[in-house]
This record gives sequence, structure tokens and C-alpha cells, in this order.
Amino acid sequence: MKKCQWKRKIDKRKKRNETDKGIVDFVMVIRHFFQCLPEWISEIKDPRNISYITYTQADLIYMGLLKNVCSVNSMKQMEDFFNEENCIRTLSLLSGDRELKEMPHSDTLNYYLSRLSPECLQLLRTRMIRTLIRSKVFNLLTCFVILIT
Repeated sequence: MKKCQWKRKIDKRKKRNETDKGIVDFVMVIRHFFQCLPEWISEIKDPRNISYITYTQADLIYMGLLKNVCSVNSMKQMEDFFNEENCIRTLSLLSGDRELKEMPHSDTLNYYLSRLSPECLQLLRTRMIRTLIRSKVFNLLTCFVILIT
């Protein structure tokens, strides 16, 4: 009887992962380890023309992070994967953009990333890694193994 209950728990977990697509875990990690991430994103100089901006920088950066964390391989897949009401609400919660009604198009994200200087993204990534190392979650041995593979 315990074995049946165990299978049910696994099935429930799989079902939850299918519906939230790993986004809930992403939000929990961001909230726990990277409380300063919104400040870091706001420090990035926005390369876009102010009169044409529809989505905030935070919307675009979080969307790019979500794409990579959720192992989405292409921009087209990203649109299919995230273009649901649940994902839109989550992105709105993360970015603080209460006006967000739909996910940014992949061309919008590509345009933003092409205009953004690589140094800005490098600094953001460096800050995130340093935060993990200082909190002793991400030690140098793990970093070395990741660099090798």
C-alpha cells in the first residue's frame, strides 16, 4: 500500500512540474539567493530608445534567465513554452511590471540583447556567482567542475 502512495506522490510532483514548468523553483531561488537582483538589473543602462519601450529591462532579463534555466533551446520554443497566463503572471511578479499583459516576443528579446553591452551581462553574472560563493552554496570546486564540462 505504501508503494502506491509513493507513486501517487511522484505523479503529483510530475504533474506540478508540467504545469509550472520549473518557474516556481526559479522564483524561489531568485527570492532566496538573489534579493539584490532587481537593484542590479535597474543599474544596467538601457540601450533602447525611450519612446519605443513597451517592456521593462527586468521583463526582458528575467525572460532570458527563465529561458536558460528551464532549458528552452530556441526562441521559438520559448514563445510556445512561456506564452501562458501563469507564466505571464510569474514574470510580472518577478519584474514588478504590473502592466504586463503578454510575454515579450522573441524578436524583442533578441533586439534588446543585441543592443545591450556584453559587459553589463557579464557584471550581472559575476554578481550572481559571487553571491552564491559568499553564501557558501556554490563552492570553487563546483565552479571548476562546471567550467571543465
